[in-house]
Amino acid sequence: MQLAKEYQKSNVMTADGVGVIILLYDGVIDFNSRAKTAIDQGSIETRNKFINKSLAIISELDNALDMDRGGIISENLTRLYAFMMEELTKANINNDKAPLDTVSGLITELRKGWEGIQNKKGEESVSSPNKKDSGMLSVKY
Repeated sequence: MQLAKEYQKSNVMTADGVGVIILLYDGVIDFNSRAKTAIDQGSIETRNKFINKSLAIISELDNALDMDRGGIISENLTRLYAFMMEELTKANINNDKAPLDTVSGLITELRKGWEGIQNKKGEESVSSPNKKDSGMLSVKY
């Protein structure tokens, strides 16, 4: 277990901005899955714990949006994150797995988009290794 934690810490510490977003999306998907298991097992405390972890991640993703630089994309993401937080709250209040599936599905689609960005950045750095980062993604996205 310790080795897995060290590996995960290493991934986070070495990831670029896009990589961190993908890892955070993975966290939401994992926590939602665990919350669904808790619902199946009738564990209210565990369900609440994992839904709250998903809420915290989405809240931080929303807070990290750079509304000045991101324009319409950031505006759309903030609305989508608000919807996801509402769905997670519904799942928690109603002990319902369906909103968890909705959020995980949306996160999975967003993740695919960020993976595409990550792959494109990888291709660009291979084709022109001296090229500076485009600045598209900074601390805020």
